[in-house]
Amino acid sequence: MLVLSVPSGHQNSLDSQVGSFLTNGWVIVLEAATGAASAANNAVAKCVVSRPQQTLSRSITVVGKGYWSGIENRVELRPSAAGSGVRFIREDLGGACVPVSLKNRIAATKRTNLQVGQVAVEMVEHLLSALSALGVDCCEVGLTAAELPGLDGSARAYVDAIDSVGVQSLNGSLIKPLVVQSPFTISDESGSGVVDVHPPTTGGLRVSYFVEYPGSSIWPQHYEAIVTPERYREDIAGARTFLLEEEARKLQGSGVGLTVTTQDLVVFGSDGPLENELRWPNECARHKVLDVIGDLFLSGRPFRGDVIARRSGHRLNAEVVATVLAAEDRPVEASGAS
Repeated sequence: MLVLSVPSGHQNSLDSQVGSFLTNGWVIVLEAATGAASAANNAVAKCVVSRPQQTLSRSITVVGKGYWSGIENRVELRPSAAGSGVRFIREDLGGACVPVSLKNRIAATKRTNLQVGQVAVEMVEHLLSALSALGVDCCEVGLTAAELPGLDGSARAYVDAIDSVGVQSLNGSLIKPLVVQSPFTISDESGSGVVDVHPPTTGGLRVSYFVEYPGSSIWPQHYEAIVTPERYREDIAGARTFLLEEEARKLQGSGVGLTVTTQDLVVFGSDGPLENELRWPNECARHKVLDVIGDLFLSGRPFRGDVIARRSGHRLNAEVVATVLAAEDRPVEASGAS
């Protein structure tokens, strides 16, 4: 992991990494974030203001099979008291509890898993994304198996379920957002995965994602959103999980994902999606934004900042949260300090 402040010349190096097809858009985003430094500082102060905690109005249920295990899971989302956060309850294990917390995240391939002791919950990012985007801070999630349903590869079913009952405030109980105080960059060991993080310029969460898989049938694409419940419902929640055909064959060859078909998510063959149609030309980038939103909720609090990512995955997303949490109690550097 590489964590550092963004120097003045860094955007040029990022431009060259992203490639000519994205250069203009990338520069505009970075220049907007850099040129709005004073506005961002004001936004930081504004975003520190707490808002009432929220929960569901009543219980709802979503049922489906896990992608990896093929096991059916009955997911019951229940209202929860102020201060309880989001907690997974393994009903099949006598009510064992796994709270949503960065400290409970464990390493996993292509998904976000949580574990307390020997009790695990798997592929939680899509549900967390929906809860975060719709402002559900406190919720008890009853499960009958470890892995959450894959459904159609998106968060649409969770959003529809939440909207069917609505969200209500927990009066008198406030929640403090997790706010980015100063810019930083995180990259993976190869340097191909990069996440650039800035203080909020919108008063909320802005996510910009660049998809780039050279030599594959997944074309370069980009999506950016200022995350609101309305924008999430219309433009993000329905974006589906995707992978390459060779990745799918390799996973099934290892004994996982055996019940998954090309109708359950988007599988890219040599000429594009197999036996499926994209919902948007940049659906892959939209789904990556969906994942980022879910992973940033590992703190259990609303995330406030501008996030610009290229080829990042769940691990880098979690490291963004860890970095902001670690900086939260440190004194903010004086303006103009190097």
